[in-house]
Amino acid sequence: MDIWSAEHDERLSVDFYFDMIGRKTAALIAASVQAGAMLATDDARIVDAYRGFGWSLGIAFQLNDDLLGIWGDEQITGKEPSDLAKHKKTLPVIYALEKAPDPERERLREIIAKSDATPADIEEARTIIDRSGAREYTRARARAEREEALVRLESAGVVGAEPLERLRLIVVSAISA
Repeated sequence: MDIWSAEHDERLSVDFYFDMIGRKTAALIAASVQAGAMLATDDARIVDAYRGFGWSLGIAFQLNDDLLGIWGDEQITGKEPSDLAKHKKTLPVIYALEKAPDPERERLREIIAKSDATPADIEEARTIIDRSGAREYTRARARAEREEALVRLESAGVVGAEPLERLRLIVVSAISA
């Protein structure tokens, strides 16, 4: 049975997706940032602020990556937008499977289950996903997490105004959602 069948939709919920990326991307980045903070200070409040920064940054990074994997411009990003052809379980796809009207949901499921999806199929899937509101939902969530990361970074209170602004520009540039 393929992973995109209706029986598997419960397991592939938006909530499950956020749990999954929390355990992977967010946890990895949070632990990395926390380790650096622990080497710099023994102030638990500062270490926690940096861990939170890393967590939100990890979530935002993954959501931004999901957007680029479907709608990215390879000439600009260097990332081929091939997530649909590769059957990746990204937030936009999962969201569309939850929110699209039944006929479009079924058509999307058919396309993403194909091992030989044509460029026209992939474009149709993109259209269905976009019409479901998944692109804007993913973009809004990525931006919210990006802003939360910056708030947490600032809350640590240890970075001066100029370096903080440079870090903000780097974060906004990397997570362009």
